Amino acid sequence: MKADTFEKLVSGVPMLDEREKEGWNPGKSLFQEEEYPVTLLCGREETIPEKKEYSLDGTWEMAEGGTEEERIAGGGHWADSMDANVPCSVHTALFEAGKIPDPLKACNDAIARKNSYKTWWFRKGFRMEVGRKPDELFFQGVCYQADFWLNGIYLGEHRGMFSEFSFDVGKYLKEDNELVVRIANAPEKQNPMSAYMDNDDGWKKGTVINCVYGWHYACIPSRGIWRSVGLRYKKSSFWAEKPFVMTQNAAEGKIHICVRLHGASGKEKVRGNLSPDNFEGKTWSFSCEPGVCGPDGVLNLAVRVPEPRLWWPLHHGEQNLYRLCLWITAIDGTEHTFETTFGIRTIQMMAAVGQTDANQYKWMFVINEKPIFVKGSNWCTTDALLRFPEERYERFLTLAAKGNIQLLRAWGGGMPENDIFYRYCDKLGILVIQEWPTCWDSQKEQPLTELEETVRYHMPRLRNHPSLVMWCGGNESKEADGEAMDRMAKLAYELDGSRPFHRTEPWGGSLHDYSTYWDMGDIDLSLRLESVFLGEFGMASAPNYESVMKYLSDSEKAVWPPERFGSFGHHTPRFNQLEPNDMAHMENSAVLFCRLDSLEHFIWATQMAQATGVRHTLEAYRCRFPKAAGVCYYKLTDVYPACSWATLDYYGVQKLSYYVLADSYEPLHACLLLDSTRICQGWEAPVYLLDDALKACGHTTRIEITAYDDKLQIIKRKMFDGPAQAEVSACLGTFSLEEDTAEAVCRKSEEGLVLITIRVYLDGEKRDETFYWLNFQKKQGSLLELPAAALAWETQEGILTITNSGEIPAVGVTVECPEEAEHFWVEDSMFWLNPGETRRLALNKTKGLRIRAFNT
Repeated sequence: MKADTFEKLVSGVPMLDEREKEGWNPGKSLFQEEEYPVTLLCGREETIPEKKEYSLDGTWEMAEGGTEEERIAGGGHWADSMDANVPCSVHTALFEAGKIPDPLKACNDAIARKNSYKTWWFRKGFRMEVGRKPDELFFQGVCYQADFWLNGIYLGEHRGMFSEFSFDVGKYLKEDNELVVRIANAPEKQNPMSAYMDNDDGWKKGTVINCVYGWHYACIPSRGIWRSVGLRYKKSSFWAEKPFVMTQNAAEGKIHICVRLHGASGKEKVRGNLSPDNFEGKTWSFSCEPGVCGPDGVLNLAVRVPEPRLWWPLHHGEQNLYRLCLWITAIDGTEHTFETTFGIRTIQMMAAVGQTDANQYKWMFVINEKPIFVKGSNWCTTDALLRFPEERYERFLTLAAKGNIQLLRAWGGGMPENDIFYRYCDKLGILVIQEWPTCWDSQKEQPLTELEETVRYHMPRLRNHPSLVMWCGGNESKEADGEAMDRMAKLAYELDGSRPFHRTEPWGGSLHDYSTYWDMGDIDLSLRLESVFLGEFGMASAPNYESVMKYLSDSEKAVWPPERFGSFGHHTPRFNQLEPNDMAHMENSAVLFCRLDSLEHFIWATQMAQATGVRHTLEAYRCRFPKAAGVCYYKLTDVYPACSWATLDYYGVQKLSYYVLADSYEPLHACLLLDSTRICQGWEAPVYLLDDALKACGHTTRIEITAYDDKLQIIKRKMFDGPAQAEVSACLGTFSLEEDTAEAVCRKSEEGLVLITIRVYLDGEKRDETFYWLNFQKKQGSLLELPAAALAWETQEGILTITNSGEIPAVGVTVECPEEAEHFWVEDSMFWLNPGETRRLALNKTKGLRIRAFNT
């Protein structure tokens, strides 16, 4: 369905988006300034000179305390120092130097935490080659309050965690140099919630990763030189800001290349190359003298890319990327050079069908004129100790894509995500909502200058990424107003303007709900949620057994049930401190699945509860398209190893629930629209075929649904035909159990389990399958008391062949690699296998596999 067709189905009522923008009254976006048409020529301009930067990353000295006179005196090595491999946090340096135990294990975070409230000094000695004298020293991120000296000269102070800042140092540089940084204790407002539970409200007085201040698994307030440091050449007769590439019309390849120039004479020459970055194609170039001059001029080049290759979200097309190389040269020869990737894609928002409330945002994402339902999750900063290697991002984001996640909400408890994150999201087709680091109206307390500096730095840094589709003011603010919110909103239009801005999440029609978990309600409650967009909901579960063993102390590994204030309880959302405690919250639904008489059973039951409490809601929202626009479960990742809502644990290991939710997000998927997981007399459920990319179009589509009892005997089997016309969400009829069968199921109170398999066939080939467990509440442990099945398997390079070698269906077949779980990937897990049926699965490890099912 195209946007113009979709628009006819929705209300023309002015929505909150338009009214808020009118109230904020922002200035022009760069692409709204006067255009300068440019014609592309086939071929490449001369190679851009390499940008001249000198890294100061690597080994620094780090020392605790001391006076300014002692630390700035010069003379070489500090006697009381240890090595710090910058960029790093103070806590990482201490751990790597053997000064503190691993903060991730046991209750060691309390030991690490003490070091957040000290003054730390960093020192770097370096040599400059004769004849080379950069003029700018830059820091990409220091947390939090810091002072800086070069060769004994005080350069200045900086506060804040997320912004790059710099100092003019040309006149201070020598052949041998000494750079010293002092990091003070700030922000801080220690406020323990109990004798055992640390908490620090100081994050509300700064701009930091606030989820490491004690309300989200760990209380280790960040300190350190956590991003890169370096020197570069800056001197020029003018200054150019980072270019902005905006798509005006994707189908026609019409883009704007915009640069804000300061102090330009009007005689600068602009040259550029535009080439495919991840596909084969022609390189185009241009050269012009647009005559932009003055203290604050805007270069707005209007360009038409021939035969444009568009960028699409996951499941909707290819993720084609272009690379722009741009250099701007003054008549005196000084030059600014830039290189950036971008995608040709448009983003607009439309109201969902039936959405008429003028106090709501338009929630339907329209990409390249195509309305899409977005299948999402929430993204949490991945390490409390600020370690962000590329391989960690590659692991989590690749698993996100393989889990069919199209949208990640980089939420306000964390950070403006880094270039590695966005590079992988661009590559994989994962859309991003980027929130600013505020929570619960903290923008009213946080320093306005620091928030604004954060926004002004990161918007130009991120706005060329096609994966970025929305800016948001922060997390769960009830009022979401004030000067800081207004400033963030205006900047979203003035520095960007090509994508929407929302005050907070939830707001304007979206919903967050934890009735099942925090309110300890019934596991079915989330099945009844309805909103145009669901931004957060979920259930907490334990990590896999091998992951838990990594963070428990040795003395606790064989203890069950765990001590309330021991390591296991400490690694829960609220440190197992408040009432009802975290174990009670998790046990509330987990106890439905089995006796919680061992760690292994607790892990399995909590992950089953998480899968059950989330999966059907994901499917229900998909079924409601186009009246529903998207859903994001909470969450994909963790900042610290713990029992949590994440489906990938801190170490990058897939929980059982990861596979179940990936199944619910399959682009071609058949499901039942349930309002309960219980079977009662007269039970029936609508049958839906969900087809994001309309892959069933032109094919003979058949859906087979089979119901089994607790003896794995077939109760009923029924076939459904696919829709006559291509539809993203199509209701095919209803599936019911015969009345006498349903009554029999309900009468057998100890044998009430019902299992249902759903399979989709295109032209006779199986393309999707899922299975449900219903009525499990009738008998605790019923899923583990099924008749025994038998499995056989063999491996070849990169392939696992697994066969049901018995006469009983194998239920919940899982494939694991315990010894290499952090690196393991398998094409599918947690599936149903009929007698005699064989599955061939791609995987990346073939040794040390553990293959089992509920009934093996």
